[in-house]
Amino acid sequence: MESSIALLAQLDLQGFVYLFWHYVIFDLSRYGLSVIAILLAAPWERSSPDPSHRPAVSVLLVGFNEGKALRRTVRSLGEQTHQNLELILVDDGSIDRMREIGWALRRRGELDRVVSTGIRGGKSSAINMGLEYARHDLVSIVDIDTTFDRDAFEQLVAGMADPQVGAVAGNLAVRNADTTLMARFQAIEYITSIALGRRFTAALGILSIVSGAFGVFRRQALRQIGGWDVGPGEDADITDKLRRAGWAIEFAPHAWSMTDVPEALSGFTHQRLRWNRSVIRFRLRKYGAAFNPFWRGFRAENALAMANILFYQVVLSISFYVYIVWLFSTLGPHGALTVLGATMLIYILQGLLVYCVAWIMSGPRAPLAYALYVPGQILFSTFVQRGIRMIAYLDEWIFRRSYADPYVPSKVRDAAERF
Repeated sequence: MESSIALLAQLDLQGFVYLFWHYVIFDLSRYGLSVIAILLAAPWERSSPDPSHRPAVSVLLVGFNEGKALRRTVRSLGEQTHQNLELILVDDGSIDRMREIGWALRRRGELDRVVSTGIRGGKSSAINMGLEYARHDLVSIVDIDTTFDRDAFEQLVAGMADPQVGAVAGNLAVRNADTTLMARFQAIEYITSIALGRRFTAALGILSIVSGAFGVFRRQALRQIGGWDVGPGEDADITDKLRRAGWAIEFAPHAWSMTDVPEALSGFTHQRLRWNRSVIRFRLRKYGAAFNPFWRGFRAENALAMANILFYQVVLSISFYVYIVWLFSTLGPHGALTVLGATMLIYILQGLLVYCVAWIMSGPRAPLAYALYVPGQILFSTFVQRGIRMIAYLDEWIFRRSYADPYVPSKVRDAAERF
């Protein structure tokens, strides 16, 4: 043990880079540069929207069997400081009481319209149908298990003042963080990867996802690209389509919404397998042409946005296991475990720093007490989440599992495949 510590203490810069090359290439650049950029940009970040910019917004509440959460979400929308909202419930063939609850809310004047597919067709088809009933030029898509700060829509639509902006992504935090350790880990992840990470990518002009839980779109842009394609992963897909069509994508860091996350490892694993399969399906298969400089629709910022996703998700996950193999083959078991332990310590220290920045930037959405859980969250994300990603990538690359995901009804999947 003492010899290992002495070895690490004697490292010069060249030796550090040699032994910790994975951290230097991936994590130092990802977190170090982004945190510095966010802190430098913070004094110029606008948090007070222009009060004269209050455009009407059609809000589509799209869901399947979410009757229990519907009243709470509608109540949250009714409390918005931005009151010029048209609320449309789109029932995707639910078999619970969601449609009946929606009609009761409609009779009380809390919803403007209730429409139903009658039979489940998947989220994409439900959104496209709801879009036909929307009356306004701005259309917001929200999940029915989401609630909002009172000024969330006021902050969200402020980003649409520029006519070149096709969509604005809202911020997202975890509502049920205090239920389980698993939920608290996700709360930390959301604060660092969304509240901070999307600030950074939006500032660079390479934001590549408008969350399906909370975002606003320009109707003209949606018409131009033909609306939503069959999911899963439709939130990333629609964002890529907008970017390819030349529309700018912005992030509203002060437009806060709250959502529930899986409270058990099994639910988390199922969700993340679906999310990560879509990275291969859309980023590589469907939109791989973004890297072709000879393609007539090529734009450097779109290629950079795609590269950012692939580098820090796919390549990072694969290379981490390559790094572990390299450590053991180069240093032997004792040396490899020493360096790996030091790497984890660096990760934890960096994670604590990043979370403190998130606390500064996000206030009550990032409780300082959660910093106590950062070490565990770092270990979980390093070994468990990266393992889930690897399984998802291989599963999708070899078996194309997303094309059989029950998230989309089989009849819709089959029709999409034939098309």
